[in-house]
Amino acid sequence: MALTRPLRLKSEIAKPKADISTSQLPVARVWVDSGVFHLDSYFDYLVPDNLSALVATGIRVQVPFHGREVEALVLSRHASSELSGLKAISKVLSKVSVATEESTDLIAAVAKRWAAHPYDVIRSAIPPRVASVDKEDFPIFFGDKSTAKPSRRYLHIPPVINRFEFLADKITKDTTRGSNLVVLPDSRSVGQLARLIPDAIVLDSELDRSDRYRNFLLSRTKTNITVIGTRSAIFAPISDLSSIVVVDEGSENHYENRAPGWNVRDVAIIRSMRSKIPLTLIGYSPSAEVARLIEGKWIDFVSSKNRLTVNSYSQSQGELLPSRLVSEIRKAMKTGPILFLSPRKGYSQALTCSKCRNIALCSCGGKLTQKSSQLPVECVICATVFADWKCSWCQSTTPFLLGRGSDRFAYEIGAAFPGTPITQSSGDHIVESYEETSGFVIATPGAAPLSRIGYALVIILEGDRFFSQADLRAQERTREMFFQVSALASSTSSVALVMTGDTPIVGALSAWKPSLLSQRELREREEVNLPPFTRAITMDISSTESQALLRGLKKSQEEGRLPASTIFLGPSKLKVDTDRIVLLTPLTDGEVVVDLLHEFQRKRSSSRKTLASIRIDPYSLSR
Repeated sequence: MALTRPLRLKSEIAKPKADISTSQLPVARVWVDSGVFHLDSYFDYLVPDNLSALVATGIRVQVPFHGREVEALVLSRHASSELSGLKAISKVLSKVSVATEESTDLIAAVAKRWAAHPYDVIRSAIPPRVASVDKEDFPIFFGDKSTAKPSRRYLHIPPVINRFEFLADKITKDTTRGSNLVVLPDSRSVGQLARLIPDAIVLDSELDRSDRYRNFLLSRTKTNITVIGTRSAIFAPISDLSSIVVVDEGSENHYENRAPGWNVRDVAIIRSMRSKIPLTLIGYSPSAEVARLIEGKWIDFVSSKNRLTVNSYSQSQGELLPSRLVSEIRKAMKTGPILFLSPRKGYSQALTCSKCRNIALCSCGGKLTQKSSQLPVECVICATVFADWKCSWCQSTTPFLLGRGSDRFAYEIGAAFPGTPITQSSGDHIVESYEETSGFVIATPGAAPLSRIGYALVIILEGDRFFSQADLRAQERTREMFFQVSALASSTSSVALVMTGDTPIVGALSAWKPSLLSQRELREREEVNLPPFTRAITMDISSTESQALLRGLKKSQEEGRLPASTIFLGPSKLKVDTDRIVLLTPLTDGEVVVDLLHEFQRKRSSSRKTLASIRIDPYSLSR
C-alpha cells in the first residue's frame, strides 16, 4: 500500500491594491519625464496607502505612463481630480524632497517664458539623484523669509579694491533674516568667493556628482545659509530665501547652453518678482537689458564715485607699443608690476607677406600660421611645414604676423624689455593671483589675475580689436571688460589704452561711469528696433523647411494670431543643412509670440516631426 504525503497548507500574501487610497488627499499632481514635448502639462495619479506618508511636494516618484515606468516630480496633493480611472504611483524613488512649492512655481514660469517642457528646465534646476547620498540624513528645517520690502538694485563695483572682498563684505553685511543666494558666472569666481565665506554651501557643476547632489540637498533642508554657485544655482530650492545676488549678470556664462536657453538674469528677475525677494545685481558695467531697466528707474543704480587716470596711445606704424607708452612703462616698472591685456591667446592667426601684403596660403588652400617663435610656419588644414617660407607672389622670405596673440605679445614685449620676468595667464593656464612686486603679466580677457599690491600700470593692447567683433554684444562685452581690467590698477597708477584716436571709453573709465557709453548704445538700438527694446527669437530649422516655416509665420500674422508688429529676418544659412529665422517683436507683444511658438512646437511634436531649435532672447543673434 503506497504511503500518501500529508497535505500542507500554503500561505499566500495578498499584494495591496495600488489603485486604492483612503487618504484625505488621495491625488498627487505631477510633472512626468515623458520625453515627449507636447505632453508638457501636469498629470494626476492616485497615491496608494503604503506610499501616502512619503509623497509630498518635491518628491521624485515612479509612475506608469503609456506602457512604461518613468520618473515624475510631485507638485502637490489634492482631495480629488477632474479625471476618473487614475493610475497609481508605482513607487517613491527618493524620500528626500528636491523642490519647494516656490521653486516648482519658478520652474513652471521659466518653462512658459522660454516655451519649454518643464522637465527641460528641471534637468538644469535639479541635479541627478545619487542613491547613496539619499540615504544620508537630511532633516528639513523651516525658516522665515524676510519681511523687508523687496528691492531691485545694481551695485557698481569701485576700482582699486579686491572685488571678491567687496562681494563678501556686501553679502555678509546686507544679510537679512533668512538665506542668501549668490550666482556667479564661473567656477573660478565661485571658488574665490567661497574662500572668503567658508560656511557657504557651494553649488557648482564642476563638483563631483555626489558632492553636488549633497550640497543641493543641504540647500533644500537647511536655513539661514549662504548658497554660492554657478548658473543652475538660481533654481536652488531654499526654503527661507531672502536675498538673491547675481554677479556680472551680462556674462555669456550666465546663459544656459542646452534647450530652452534661459539666462540667470531673467530667471532671477522672475523669481524676485513672483516670490517678493530682494534682488541685487553686482558688476562693473550693466548689460543692455539692465541698462534699459536702470534708465527706466525699474532698477536702482548704486554708483561708486571714483576717478581713474586713463590715457590713449595711437599706433602710427602698427607697432605693438607706441613710443610714448614705452617711457610710461619704464617709469611704472620702478613702482610695481604691469598688466597687459591681449585681445586673444596664441601666437598668430595668419600670415601675410611683409613686402606685397598677400595672404600666405598653402597649395591646399589653407592659411599659414605660426604657433610660436620657435616653430616654423605651417598650414592650418593639412599641417604642411614650411621651414623656409617664401612668398608665392614676390618671393620675399619675410612673413608678417596677422592677429597676434598673447604668446606673440610676450615675445615682443620681452624683446623690448630684456630681463624683465613675464607671467602669462590665459586658456587652460590661468593665474589666480600675482604675488610679485614687479614684472609683467600678459593676460587674455577673463584671465587677468589679482595683484596683491595693485598694478602700477594697466595696458589694454589693440583696444580697437575688442570693439570690432561682429556680434551685437561686442560693445557691452568690451565695456564690461575694460572696466573690470582697469579696476585692477593701484590707487596711484593709471590705465593706458592702445587705440586709434580719441574714444568715448576713455571718458567713461576716467569718470567711472559706464552710463556715458550705455546710454548712447541704447539710443542706437532703440532706433533700429533691436534688443533690449524688442523680444528677439531665433528659430533654427532644416533648410528644406525654412521657406515653408516663414510662409506659415507670415500667414499667422495676416490672420491676426501673430502681432502685426513682428519683424522677420531671414532665413539665412546657419549650417550646411540648417537655416535660421529671426523674429523681433516689441516687448509688449513678446508673450503672445512665445505662446504661439510654443503651440507650434507642440503640434510638430504631436505630428512626430523634428522640433525647431528655438532660443528666446539669446545671448547672440548671429551664432
